[in-house]
Amino acid sequence: MAHYTILGKDPYWMNFIGLMVLTLIEVVAVGFHLPDERIFIFSNYTLMILTVVAIPKFIMIALIFMHLYGEEDSGILTVTALFPSFFIIIMILFIGLTHPEATTGLPAWCRPGTY
Repeated sequence: MAHYTILGKDPYWMNFIGLMVLTLIEVVAVGFHLPDERIFIFSNYTLMILTVVAIPKFIMIALIFMHLYGEEDSGILTVTALFPSFFIIIMILFIGLTHPEATTGLPAWCRPGTY
């Protein structure tokens, strides 16, 4: 059990309720037939909603369930969890910078909209 609260409630239950609300938004977004217009970098509205909802879900799961917030040693846990991301970013940059067709020459199955 956590020794802190979120809005006066247990953080695990608050996180659970938040995740259920965000999951309901995702189900509704997929269930409705939204227009297939291109929005910013997204190919349609559904993809945009799913991406925007996935970011807070990721943060909520990481902070509460992975104990990256509110614990005595959460600082070192956060650094430990984020350490591999540095290498992932470097890997993606070097692949993008060293392969001449990294962004334009992808196979068809890698491009959005072909699934």
